[in-house]
Amino acid sequence: MAKQLNFNNIKKEYLTVTLPDEKRTVLMVGTPNKGLLKELMTIKNALDQYGEDMSEDSIDNLFYICARLMSRNKGGVEVTKDYIEELFDIEDILIFVHAYLDFVTELASSKN
Repeated sequence: MAKQLNFNNIKKEYLTVTLPDEKRTVLMVGTPNKGLLKELMTIKNALDQYGEDMSEDSIDNLFYICARLMSRNKGGVEVTKDYIEELFDIEDILIFVHAYLDFVTELASSKN
């Protein structure tokens, strides 16, 4: 008998993020899709520029991509760039990006 693959039954991994808002909102952030993964790669360029001559566009892009990543959460909560800008400073953003990259890298290496 042929085996079935039902994507509705696949156990997914998530990075649990607790936001520093009044509600202490908890997001279970999933892995990126292809388009978001490409955008995530642009973060590396922004991080390489951090501390040197990081442009306003690079900073905006960093906050925008972080909002998009956080919006890929299990609860379907939309996280906007404006909201992220209110909650996080650049240090917080860098901490999130590094934690997220570690999460994705760990998943990718555990699948091999």
